[in-house]
Amino acid sequence: MAFMARLTRLFRADLHALLDRLESPDLVLAQAVREMEQALAQEQRTLIRLERDIDRLASQDAELQRRLTQTGEAVDDCLVAGRDDLARPVIRRRLETERQSAALHRRRLALETEREQRVNRLAEQTARLADLRAQAALYEEEEETELGGATESWSHAEPGVREADVEVALLQAKRQRGMTS
Repeated sequence: MAFMARLTRLFRADLHALLDRLESPDLVLAQAVREMEQALAQEQRTLIRLERDIDRLASQDAELQRRLTQTGEAVDDCLVAGRDDLARPVIRRRLETERQSAALHRRRLALETEREQRVNRLAEQTARLADLRAQAALYEEEEETELGGATESWSHAEPGVREADVEVALLQAKRQRGMTS
């Protein structure tokens, strides 16, 4: 039984390796960029929805605070008039409103925390997308160079650093270390 499992794993690995060689890297990279752009757009839509929900909760909280003020004034009026029988239902409404306000506040804090996490995730995804686009651009440049017949190896290429560049860098390094002579 273990032999068959190993043989199956080996066969799958060979099959996956063959498929990897058959896939075109430029198409895979382009697909990865598209998928990442779609994920980024979805994350932005979710972030917009969260911000709308937070704004809606802020409006509801303002309304609850207005009701708390009104019920507070009504309780004061009932107590001044000596009408405990009228004060009880108003106090009940006030307590219910306070509980609603507390629950709303907790929900709003949770949404704000989620928004902050999504903003950070969005920034990370944007950076990863920029990196992926840069890799795709490099790959396209390499492909164009290879297709254009200008396939140069490092051993045949001219050195990219000139002697003057080395001298300037040496002078700058000495200046930074306070070693100018």
